[in-house]
Amino acid sequence: MKKLFIAATLLTLTSTSFAATTGTLLLQGVVAQKISVSVTPAAGASTLDLASNQTDLSVATVNEISNSKTGYKMTITSANLGKLKRTDGSDVFSYSLKYNGSAVALGTTAGTTITNSSASAVNANKSVTISYTGAAAETMVEGTYADTVTFTIAAN
Repeated sequence: MKKLFIAATLLTLTSTSFAATTGTLLLQGVVAQKISVSVTPAAGASTLDLASNQTDLSVATVNEISNSKTGYKMTITSANLGKLKRTDGSDVFSYSLKYNGSAVALGTTAGTTITNSSASAVNANKSVTISYTGAAAETMVEGTYADTVTFTIAAN
């Protein structure tokens, strides 16, 4: 019995002397990439008075959202290359556009790309304004003049 007691005591001492004194726990979560754009037109954006001169007329607010660690880019293009075009003809009416106060070149199919290289999360509203020189109705062909401006956001 004494030998059994000594063996049990040695076994207990041996296992106790190898017990860990520290331990670790990994805590981890994943944040998915979120990139989106939404365009909210101003009340008068679809009822422009083409007979009156306009300077920096507010036509929309664009909300940019990005949490991309590489930043993002916003590309702005115009279906009619920066002109309002008569929907049932080829007559055009020129205008200029500003995005968040900066002029945007719309004269090519590539449009303008604005790059934000920041790795921080962004949720920002940007203003869209247009300017044009009005033309009297008798100098233009009657009809509806329109253009579609597209805002595209993507990670860098």
